[in-house]
Amino acid sequence: MKPTILDLNKLKQFNDDKRSLETIWSDDHAKISLLCMKPGQEVHTHTHHGNHIWSVVEGEGEFFTGGKSETIKVGQIVIVPAFEDHGIRNAGSCNLVISSMTVAGD
Repeated sequence: MKPTILDLNKLKQFNDDKRSLETIWSDDHAKISLLCMKPGQEVHTHTHHGNHIWSVVEGEGEFFTGGKSETIKVGQIVIVPAFEDHGIRNAGSCNLVISSMTVAGD
């Protein structure tokens, strides 16, 4: 496999009806998706069999885990261990873009 450079600004897509989640790269061990959310859109709380890593690329959101919430914003990385519940909502007035990486078993 050769190195790959992904331009998130060219890959991001928004949908008025629901959040957009597109796989932008994958192999046998990992997957990278781009999550694009307009204000009010969300990803309901869920779990994965492997670690899940979110990197906030644009905007800010409300991150949920363990019955608690916390604001996350550009420049922050959220690391969720396997089987931990997590979700996110765009509670702001601007678009939210997150690079979503799942590894080891998803």
